[in-house]
Amino acid sequence: MSCDAKRKEAATPQESRQQQKKQRIERVLAQPSGELKLAARKLWETLRQRDLEASVRSQKMTEMMALLSGHIKEITFKHDMSRVLQTCLKYGTAKQRDQIAEELRGGFVELAKSTYGRHIVLRLLKLSNRFRGEIIESFYGQVRKLIKHKDAGVVVEECYATYANARQRWLLSAEMYGNEFAVFKDDQLKSLDEVLAKNPQKRQPAMLSLKGALTPLLEKATVGQSIVHRALLDFLRHADHPQRMEMIETMRELVVEILHTRDGAHAGMLPSIKSIKPFAERVAKEEYGHAVILQAMDCVDDTVFVNKTLVPELLSNAHELLADKYGRRVILYVLAGRCPQYVGSEALKILEAGDSVRAVTSKKDPSARQRELAGPVSERLLLWAVSETLLRALGDKQQAWEAVLALVRRQISDKHVLVDPIANRVITNCIIAEHTKPEGAVVGDQNPQFGSDVLSALEEEGCWWMRQWRARSRTKELLQGARAQIAQAMDKAEKKRALSRSTVVQFFAQ
Repeated sequence: MSCDAKRKEAATPQESRQQQKKQRIERVLAQPSGELKLAARKLWETLRQRDLEASVRSQKMTEMMALLSGHIKEITFKHDMSRVLQTCLKYGTAKQRDQIAEELRGGFVELAKSTYGRHIVLRLLKLSNRFRGEIIESFYGQVRKLIKHKDAGVVVEECYATYANARQRWLLSAEMYGNEFAVFKDDQLKSLDEVLAKNPQKRQPAMLSLKGALTPLLEKATVGQSIVHRALLDFLRHADHPQRMEMIETMRELVVEILHTRDGAHAGMLPSIKSIKPFAERVAKEEYGHAVILQAMDCVDDTVFVNKTLVPELLSNAHELLADKYGRRVILYVLAGRCPQYVGSEALKILEAGDSVRAVTSKKDPSARQRELAGPVSERLLLWAVSETLLRALGDKQQAWEAVLALVRRQISDKHVLVDPIANRVITNCIIAEHTKPEGAVVGDQNPQFGSDVLSALEEEGCWWMRQWRARSRTKELLQGARAQIAQAMDKAEKKRALSRSTVVQFFAQ
């Protein structure tokens, strides 16, 4: 094969790309407004540069608006032109943004349903103060249909949760309570509470309409929007007991999906603890979600069930919860109940609001419930608190450790610290920490030598004293476990020295 033929073959891919580019341009030119799209895309390549000088950007925006004026509505549903308009809204002046919104007026709902057009609506909501209210109003009466739509649902959520005021939020959600509320608008009303206070006879029709709107959403697990959370909360607050229990059963498996908003957290307080259990730690750390756990422990009579399901999930990561702003409130609530010093004012209001429901559904005295919850938790927390203080606190811990040693030296009894299972574990952890430091522990030369001090304290009493309670398995287990841990952490020579100096360890090694 000649060199010329090889060069010709090497150039073929480039020629192919040029041919493809030419064909794409021809296809664009064959479309309506094709020349306009090509010119706009060429301007956009310059306009979208982040480091463009302000004067150049202003000039390019003027050229772009002159080019697009009168054609914005017809080009906005295309992917490439949607990107062009988003850039115009981002870098344009308030007057230029309003010009774009003016041409799109009347088509906001259709734009919201478009995969690409929805981004323009979201940009206008954020950047156009003049047209924001009009965009929100365009969704009145169509929310029940739009929240089920993949693209429009995102826009409705943004309107409701971020930009609407109280009056607009009510009008957006009004049709879920019945067509009457959507058609006949009262400018003075802003919530279902106000509507029912003025017209109590409308409660039952509103509940029936809410049930009809919510049931399909729950069945399809379409519960991510704040507007749905508000409707759920209103239904659970105003429905009668049978309707409420039926709705709770329907939403039982979806509780975790609604706990990230204030209204969702309020609505999620009534369903089963079992649905929260797998996500207990995550929920306990959420600003609104932690109140759900507080409410569950505040109103459930079966404290044995709570202690077997929810509490172990929380205590398994107690150190993380106690370090979290909201997580610590859950732990402190178990110990102190509704103490304003530990439970936030917002959570207290929620708990107090549930007193009326608890009065109907609960038969247990609140103080008895509190004691039954605090009992199993207290042992675990005492173990954690003492161990963590001795191992992780900064500064000289000699005085605190001397107090523990004084308990070790006491006359043996059934309440001795080495016999008690909780205190036994605390001392075991301290012995082990001398040679195997836990992650984050502060055990240095200036701090007590935990293991050596305990063994020395026991030696002071002599082996004859130890023989009197040799059969006590917990103490034997403590020293055997400590010896094994120390042996793993030390080299052979150091291990021999440690074993030879302690007659107590030698005694149990027999």
